[in-house]
Amino acid sequence: MDSNGFHNKDEQELWRSFVSGNDQSLETLYRRYFDELYNYGNKWLNNPSLTQDSIQDLFVKLMRNRSNLTIPDSVKYYLLRSFRSIVLDKLKVNDRMKLMDEPKEHMFQVELCPEEQMIGQEEDKRLQKQLTEAIQQLTPRQREAVFLKYQEGLSYPEIAEMLALSQKATYKLVARAIQTLRTITDSATLIIAFFLYT
Repeated sequence: MDSNGFHNKDEQELWRSFVSGNDQSLETLYRRYFDELYNYGNKWLNNPSLTQDSIQDLFVKLMRNRSNLTIPDSVKYYLLRSFRSIVLDKLKVNDRMKLMDEPKEHMFQVELCPEEQMIGQEEDKRLQKQLTEAIQQLTPRQREAVFLKYQEGLSYPEIAEMLALSQKATYKLVARAIQTLRTITDSATLIIAFFLYT
């Protein structure tokens, strides 16, 4: 079994323990995934307080529905997918998203984190500008797909399910995003590094 397999088994044991009535197990999952959920949610909401409230809502919902929960293949994926639904609902309730043909397309933003912005001054300012311009060429859905693939490590089938796309469409979405970034930056490594550190 690879390290991902062991990790999934550990997460599933925590989940099983929570479903069986152990609140400490859910608290452990909360601590493990808070930063990832926050990073993902705030790219939609751009509001730290609302993002934290959304994480709280997710875990309250899990507590209330404990008796109906099954053991997911990937706890991380389950949490991200459930959290995404809560975040999109908050956007609708707060009138921050106009319900048009594809509401999921409108808000997802990726920006350089403060640590990345401070690296190296002059040369890196040029690099940061190039990366920011490259990212702005992507659609919000492309940004989200690449983020989920390279930052969160989700599989193509998981991303496809989360974005309500076919696997083939998801492959194309990520491939087009990478091609767009590669055309602008001439460096696939640079692109991936950007998503790993934002």
